[in-house]
Parts: sequence; structure tokens; C-alpha cells
Amino acid sequence: MVVYEEDDSFVMTEQHAHAILSEDFAQNWKVELFLDKDKRDSVLYAIAQHDRSWINLDESPIWNDNTNEPYTFNDFPISIKLDFYRKGLNEIEEQNLYAALLCSIHYTGFFPGEIDDNRIIEFIQAEQRRQKRLLKILDVNEADKNFIFHDNLLKFCDNISLFVCMQEAGATGLSLHNWFKKGLAQPFSFYHEDTFKVEWKSEEEIIVHPYPFKGEFEVEIPLRKVQKAHIKEKGILGAFHDTRVQSRTVKIIPN
Repeated sequence: MVVYEEDDSFVMTEQHAHAILSEDFAQNWKVELFLDKDKRDSVLYAIAQHDRSWINLDESPIWNDNTNEPYTFNDFPISIKLDFYRKGLNEIEEQNLYAALLCSIHYTGFFPGEIDDNRIIEFIQAEQRRQKRLLKILDVNEADKNFIFHDNLLKFCDNISLFVCMQEAGATGLSLHNWFKKGLAQPFSFYHEDTFKVEWKSEEEIIVHPYPFKGEFEVEIPLRKVQKAHIKEKGILGAFHDTRVQSRTVKIIPN
């Protein structure tokens, strides 16, 4: 679950909805900047499905007693999260091997640096075996510029979708989420900037520079504003399902 807090509510977006939003950004990517167009459908599938591990988990949000807020994708109990990561990756592999390869690499990238948790170590080792197997079957080289582009596109679309979902519309200054205060990483060789500048121009518009998209376009994300009073009365599960789904529509524009 993607969650941010307001004075009287928690704004909650299901992970799979965020992933579908990620695909909207990829769909609008400039055609001339998309490397290896033969794999476009597989890359779009990977981007759209990269968080399908959370579909079942987000049907039943749970409360974090330590932080006194709903669990998010960031702090969800690791043993449960890893089991569902495996489930989601297996489901993706059943449909598309190249998408599974991209998503597996994306998932193992969630754990940088030294790790002393055996559960995470075992997960990474198992995914590395999956990646080695898929690389061989697909005859793909991880150092290939096209594969690197596809991997980076997944990361970028994931991050810019989170920008839309993880904070209030129009957020600036201190209200801007810490993850985005320095912009988004710009890993693409066809731009010279180190970062993408991504900013709210208003509650309805987001500026992106440099601009990698075909033109201006709108995205829409479903969310629930779950009232704290209702959580206290009904618990997080009851309050979540009793809260109607709203839509946030945002226009993406160049600087």
C-alpha cells in the first residue's frame, strides 16, 4: 500500500494501481527514445505488473502498532512481503519471461548494501538464480544497452508514479516527500542532466524536465481518503473498504 498522512485521514493507494499508473508514463514515452522496440510489449507488461505481488496483500491492509498508521510497502513485515514477492514474480514469469527478468532485477535492487537478514539473503540468491536462468533462455546480456534502458525505464516510471501517489497534490517545499526533493535519477544516455526535475506546478499539473514524453497527457490514479475517526471506530480493514474510491487526475507537461 502507498500511504501518506493528512490531518484527519490516511490517503491510501493500492500498489497494483500505482503500477498501472507507471505503465501510463511508459505508454507516453517518445517512440524515438525507446530502444529495441521489438521488446516494447514485454517492457510495458513488466512495468504494469511489477507490483502485482501486492494485489492480495492490499485487499486486507493491516495496522502498524509501532507507528500508529497503516503498514506501507516500505515497512511491511519482511517475511510476508518476501513470500508475496516470490508469488508475484512467479505469476509474471508464467506470462512473460522477459518481463519476469526485468521485475526480478527490480526487486533485488530493493536491498542495496550489506544485508544481515538471512530471509533477504535467501530471497536475493533465489532471484539471482532465476535471473541467470532467464538470461540464458532469452539470450540476453545484462550489459546490453537495450536491456539497461528497459531496466532504467521501469525504475523511472515506478518513481514518477510514486511522485503522484505518495504526497498531496501540489506539494512543495517542506510538504514535498523526501524521496523527491532532489528530483528523480536521470540514467538515460540521451540526456546530459543528472536528474529529472519533477515538480508540482499546481494541484492538477506536474512539470517534467527534460521531457521524455510524446506530448502533454493526463494520468489518473484511484485512492481512498480513509478517515482516522472511522479507523478508530471500525479498524483499518473495515474503514478502508467502507471508504469510497476517488480519482486524482494530473496533467504531465514540459517545463
